[in-house]
Parts: sequence; C-alpha cells; structure tokens
Amino acid sequence: MPDFLYDIPLRDLALYFSLAAVLSIFVGMLVLKPILRLLIGSGPDLNEAITHGTAGFNLFYGLLLGLLTVSAYQNNERVNEAVLNEATVLGALYSDINGYPEPVRSETKAMMRDYVLFTLYKDWPAHAQGSYLDGGGNRVNAMRQKLSGFEPTSAGQEILHAQMLSAFQEFTRVRQLRLNGVYTEIPNVLWYAVLVGAAINILLIVLLRMRPVRQFVLGTITAFFLGVILFVIVALDDPLRGEAAIQPDPLERLWQRVMIWDEP
Repeated sequence: MPDFLYDIPLRDLALYFSLAAVLSIFVGMLVLKPILRLLIGSGPDLNEAITHGTAGFNLFYGLLLGLLTVSAYQNNERVNEAVLNEATVLGALYSDINGYPEPVRSETKAMMRDYVLFTLYKDWPAHAQGSYLDGGGNRVNAMRQKLSGFEPTSAGQEILHAQMLSAFQEFTRVRQLRLNGVYTEIPNVLWYAVLVGAAINILLIVLLRMRPVRQFVLGTITAFFLGVILFVIVALDDPLRGEAAIQPDPLERLWQRVMIWDEP
C-alpha cells in the first residue's frame, strides 16, 4: 500500500474507501454499462449467464478477502504480543538485576532505563515512518557486554547470572519480533489481486439487468461493504504505522510504575 495512506486519519480513510466504492457503482452505471451492453447484448438470460459465470469468482474472491483480513489481524496480534512480552521480560530483568553487586547493578539498571526511553521517544516515532534506529541495538549490545563481563563470586551469583543471561536472550528474541513488525505487511502482489477482484466485482454488479434505482441501491450496499473490508485490511496491514498502529503502552507502564522511581 502507498505510504501516504498511513498519514490519513482512520475516520477519513474509511470515508474515502466507502465513497470510492460507491462512486464506482455510479460511474459504472453511467459510463460502462451502455458500452458493455453494446458488446455483449442485454437478452433476458443475461442475469442467469452472469450468475453462472461468476459463481466461482465470488467464492474465491470472498475467500481471498477473508484470508487477508484474518492474516492482517494475526500479524497485528503477533506484534502486539511481542511488545507486551518485551516489556514483561525487561521488567523481570530490571527486578532481578537487584541481586547483582555494585557497580554492575546501578550501571545496568541505568542502561535499561535509557533503552526504554530511547524506544519510547526515538524508536517508536521511527516505526511510524516504516523504519527503526540503530540506537536500540547499540544499547542492547552494551547491556549484553556489561552482563557478560560480570564474574560471579559465589554459587548464588552463578545461578542468578545464568538465569539473567537466559532471560536476556529471551528479551533480544521478543525485541526482534517487535522490530520485524516494522516490515510486516501484505505483499503487493496480493494487493493487485484484491484491487483487480474489486473492480471485477463492481463490473459484474453493473452488468446485471434490472431497474436502475434497484440496481443502484443494491450495488451501493455491496460496494459500501467491499470498501469497508478493504479499509479494515489497510488499517491492519502494517501493525506499527498509521492511526491504528500498536502503541508502546506496556513499555510506558514499565517506565511509569517501575523505572521512573530509580531516576537520579
């Protein structure tokens, strides 16, 4: 999808998709219908022929829209879960680091706070533009080096250190899942199929033989719903972009409820 769509407010975007779909019915009835009638005729069996010829198309196109809607929703949920898991694991690390001696404890906690602030106020705005910054990875590497350089001096510290390193690996994993969400979207080739199918669907409605008012009303209802479905897929397509983008609420809560109290 074009990038400018993610800069449009959701209410306006829904209105544009619905109006475009309804307008296509109006234009099709005024412009395309007379031309197509000259090409294929308008006999009494026209509606039956269209019904038989498009039965398979309606089935497969409806299936395509349903699968894309579910896929977009599942992508959105996966990224949302990754953000929640990232905040959860980081919160556990922040709590467990209290078992380390100074100065490792204070220095590592300061790095974690810096990482959260960077993610909230630097990385997330970059996500909204379809990218992410290297600063987050640099901060993660600095934390990893700090933990890896610690030498336990007791059996208890060895157990704690092993648990911390394992939890840190989980943190980097869920963080990468969140970053993958920046580039998670429906492939363009599928969008081509969806848009071509929508045009064919509108064309078939226009071809039906019925009274103009009845055809316009029925066609408008169908086109409006088609526009709504397309809007939903677009809104969910890129989980971290647009007004419907996933927000860093779990990280914000981690900062406000746990980390802010340790700020100097």
